[in-house]
This record gives sequence, C-alpha cells and structure tokens, in this order.
Amino acid sequence: MIKSGPMLPSIVSVIFALSLVATAVGQQNSASFTGKLDAKLRPDMVHVYKRVWSAADLSKLKFSSPPDKRSVVSIGELIDTRKESGSSAILLVEPATEASPYIWFDSNENGVFETDEKTMLMPIDFPTGFVAYLQLPIKNPFYSFMPVYIGYFRGSTSPKLKPTDRLIEQSVNAVANGRVDKHGKSVLFQYPFEPRISVISTTEGLFGVDVNGDGKIRDEQFSPESSFAADDEIVFPLGDGYVSTQSVDLATGKIVVRKRDKSEYHRVDLKVGDVMPDFPFTDLEGKERHLSDFRGKYLMVDFWGVWCGDCQRETPFHLEAYKRFKGRNFEILGLDSDQNVAILKAYLTKNAITWPQATNDSIKELANTTYRIQEYPSTILLGPDGKVLVLDQHRLKGDELLETLHRTLPK
Repeated sequence: MIKSGPMLPSIVSVIFALSLVATAVGQQNSASFTGKLDAKLRPDMVHVYKRVWSAADLSKLKFSSPPDKRSVVSIGELIDTRKESGSSAILLVEPATEASPYIWFDSNENGVFETDEKTMLMPIDFPTGFVAYLQLPIKNPFYSFMPVYIGYFRGSTSPKLKPTDRLIEQSVNAVANGRVDKHGKSVLFQYPFEPRISVISTTEGLFGVDVNGDGKIRDEQFSPESSFAADDEIVFPLGDGYVSTQSVDLATGKIVVRKRDKSEYHRVDLKVGDVMPDFPFTDLEGKERHLSDFRGKYLMVDFWGVWCGDCQRETPFHLEAYKRFKGRNFEILGLDSDQNVAILKAYLTKNAITWPQATNDSIKELANTTYRIQEYPSTILLGPDGKVLVLDQHRLKGDELLETLHRTLPK
C-alpha cells in the first residue's frame, strides 16, 4: 500500500514553485509587447531637400525614344541611398502641350532612358504644383521597393536660380512602419530604413510612435511623436508609461517593444506658448553665455551648419531678415553643428554674418539629446518673454520667414 500522507507537503511545494515561475514569466512578458512591420516602406517626409536641376544636353543622353524637341528637359541628381555613390541621373520633362510633366529615371541602370521608365507627376496645386512617387527596386529580406517622393512647383524662386533652372524637392530616406499590440490596442511605430544593409537599427536614425493615438505619427521637428537617435535606444511616452524598441527582425517582420522608466526619458518637448528652458553655450570668442541673455528680444534660435546645403540656402533669407528687422528688436542665435570652427568662421566672414554663434561642442548635447534635432536647419522663434511663438518650420524658411517676422514683430 502506498502511503500518500507524507507526499502532500512535496506536492504543495511543487505547485507553489510552479506558480512562482508562472508569475515571473507573466511579469517578464508584461514588460514587453510585440508587433509586425507593414508590408511596404514609405518615404521619409521630414528629410525632404531642395535641389536645382539644370537644362539638359540631350545629345549626351541615350533614349529608347527621345522626348519631343519642343519639350523642356532638365537634368539633376536623384539622391539615391541604394548606391555607394549616393546619386543617380534623373530628368524632368515638361511637354510643350498642356500634358503634365513627368520624371524620367533610368531605373534598370542600363544607361538608356526607356519609355516604361517614365513616372507622371500628378497635379496637387494645378497649374504650379506636381508630385510623383518613384518605386526603386531593392534587395532586402522583407521589402522589394523603396519609395522616393519628388515634388516640383513651377515658378519657384530662390537666390541665384537661373530662368532655365528648376527647383525640385526630394525625400532622401524611407521609413518602415509597424503595428505593436499594447494591452489589446494597436499602436503605430516607425523605424529608419537603410537600403544597403539587411537590418533595422534600434539605436540610429529617425524613429516615431503614435503617442496621442490618432492613428498617425506627427513626423516633424519638435514633435513628441518623432525623434532622431544617435547611438541611443529612443524612449517615447506612451499612455501612462514609457517604451522603446528592443528589436526589429527583418527576416520575419517581428517587432519587440519594452517598457522603460520615466527617469530614462531625457527629451524636452516644446510647444507654442512654452518658455524655452535656459541653457549655456560658448560663443566663437570663447565666452560662456546663456539663452536668457537674449530676454527682451524676439529671438530666432537656429540649429544649422555650414555642411548643410539647405542651411546655406537659407543664409540669404536670414541676412535679409537681420537687415529688415534688427531695428524691430529682432536677434538671431546660431547653434552651429560644424566640427571645424575654422570652416564656420570662414563662412561667416564670407557672407558678412554678424549675429551670435554657439560652438558645436557647447551645444552638442542640447541638439542630440535635449531636442533630438532630426532636421537641419531647425528653427524656433521666441518672444521677448522667452516663450515659443513659432515652431512650424515652413513658416521659418525662405520668403515665408520674412512674412512671419513682418506679421509677428511690432511695427
């Protein structure tokens, strides 16, 4: 006969131990969430850059069937991150008829512009605005094509633009979207995509999360839903907590997101009406200064660099703004991102730029961690009380900057 009595404590102990294991596993699982990448990439509409395309010499190009001789043909360089060279030749063709212009791109790279390689530009603000989305073939475990946005606006003006030139804007990168299940709710996540490698980084590039739950990511500078990482696993606020992405598997499309502590969220989120927190910086004379030194003035804080072509294109507008509005209590503070101070000083001298500049070393953490600058130039307009007046980057660039200042500053 088997005596069961003495066995009871052992059975209870085993059951208790198993329950502890199950609880630990449950706690571990609750600290992470999983999801899956969307099937298609989308263009990164934050990093959209303007480029000048010039009149093309058709005698130097090969066509399966050349464009009508009456057409206006411009040639430029497509920023092509698939290639080590970083660029590919591309054409804008404007027919003499009322037909829409089109993009002609040698997608199969055989040196010939073929008829089936045309992409029509679709009107968005007819008769001046047109857009197209190219689908560039890529070799990747999960994706087959990388989209590129092309925008053309007839009549666009820019300093030093010739009558035969065309100003074209283009997205540079693509982003990978995915959906993560967090306690039964599907949350949209965004990741950087690099076409020449077969992994998605969780610590480098442009990341995004639908923080407010409206089904989209506000993918722009100074948005709490979008952030640029430099060797850092970005932490985002989400619901009543904080999260970051632990891994993204391009072989399966699986996403793993983990919980983070509030203390790990270091970013300062700005919105219109907020006072921009004070910060120290070192100017080009080696003097330590502070943002608060400019209280009482309308201040344009400009994250920029000489290395940045789009920053240089803004220089004429900044010079004009300084000339027109300095007498209306306006000042500019340049927060420079150049490593070489000598290059910066030479550029300032050449262009007669006299407003204060902060050295890169003194504001690097401010740009990379505090505000997660993901787009250069990035600009903030502050009022005399230090409060943010304008964060919308479109209102602080080109001719629009001059209009914004004219409307905002006291007469």
